[in-house]
Amino acid sequence: MGVMARNLWRVTEPFHQLAYRSPEAVAAYETIGLKVGPHQYFASRLAAAGEVTHGVAVALLFGFAPDYVAQAIPEVWNIVDAKTVVKTRTQGADATLRRILGDAWNSSEIERANSIAQEMIAQISFSGKPFAAAQNDIPQPDTAGLQLWRACTILREYRGDAHWAATAAAGVDAIECHILHAADGAMPEDLLQRVTGWQDSHWEEAKERLRTRGLLQNSDAKLALTVAGEEVKLFIERSTDSGSSSPVLAVGDKQTTELTQLMKPWIVAIMDADVIGAWKMREQLWRDLPEEKNV
Repeated sequence: MGVMARNLWRVTEPFHQLAYRSPEAVAAYETIGLKVGPHQYFASRLAAAGEVTHGVAVALLFGFAPDYVAQAIPEVWNIVDAKTVVKTRTQGADATLRRILGDAWNSSEIERANSIAQEMIAQISFSGKPFAAAQNDIPQPDTAGLQLWRACTILREYRGDAHWAATAAAGVDAIECHILHAADGAMPEDLLQRVTGWQDSHWEEAKERLRTRGLLQNSDAKLALTVAGEEVKLFIERSTDSGSSSPVLAVGDKQTTELTQLMKPWIVAIMDADVIGAWKMREQLWRDLPEEKNV
């Protein structure tokens, strides 16, 4: 089940990311007055939940520095209302995917993938999944392609909600999670700090906390996990898989595999188009869909 849940994430995450980072998305946000990166990202990410306050935004986003979130929230709601942002986000995604996928955007394969994804969503509970629930409340678009894109966002946020719940349950806070991620070799430390907006002093204090807890090796040269740190990371990943497995259970392994295989060429096309910024660094994770032992 863990393999299936992770493979589902691998094909939904790139669809989710392009709605914030593609040229078409950025241009669309600029037309409604969102001229700077934090305004575009945080407004588009949060708009499904409504015009939330700063405190609610920080809680939903979990891993971002509160001061960084404050560069956009709540100020951005004085520029544009949440419903307009939701509509614009959909328009940006539509334009991006039409360009990248071409004829495939209106194919029978898209319709089949959408059918499976919709069945998943119809059968799962959103209790304890606030971001996914907010996306599920967005009106269903008219076309199968946009319906699939919306479904991918819901399923991605469903796993994201599960991941942050698992992270908190492991006693890891909103900054420590990124340091453990960097120490695990997933993404460069400087990139993770930059995109999440944490100040140097807070970052160093968090590293020291992790060393004191025995999760991070005592070295200034390169971040590395201890055995205990590896166990914590494994706990978080297994718990995330468990907490996001309901969509797989809803349709079964066979249809989940069919969905991921149908989507694989489209993920390759998104990667080749280079529209998701720094997140392309995870390309092998998404492109290969590796077989893994179900632990």
